[in-house]
Amino acid sequence: MKIHGIEFKGPNEEIIPIIRNGKDFILKAKAVLDFSEFEKLCPEPQPPTLMRPGGKQEPDLQDKKYIEALAKYQELRAAYMYLKSLESTEGLEWETVDMSKPDTWKNYENELKAGFTDAERIRIMNGIMIAQGFDSDKVEEARQRFLVGQGQESSD
Repeated sequence: MKIHGIEFKGPNEEIIPIIRNGKDFILKAKAVLDFSEFEKLCPEPQPPTLMRPGGKQEPDLQDKKYIEALAKYQELRAAYMYLKSLESTEGLEWETVDMSKPDTWKNYENELKAGFTDAERIRIMNGIMIAQGFDSDKVEEARQRFLVGQGQESSD
């Protein structure tokens, strides 16, 4: 795909510097473009069905077990995204996370807490979100540039 002749190649990447004792540690966060591995390991929960009068079946979206399973699914999807995003960081090793075992994915939180300050963890998480395209400040700046350009075109 191209926009104005510019091709989108590869995922967006954000560099996250952490400075410790005068030494720079660089984490890289890349946008996660493919969740098929996640979907194989963690299929989306399906709601049970309700039988309505007349034999009509419909999903029970208010079922407590379904709501709990959906919340866990969303937490695992977020953890997967964070971990996959940071995989491009050279030399990064998790001690208690195994990507083939979804039940270990949330361990990244404790590992980050054990080694990074609150401010550093926030910077890491923000970097991941920016790589994913969730930087509302940058989006608003781009929108404003576009609108200014639109105004100039209409006055010409």
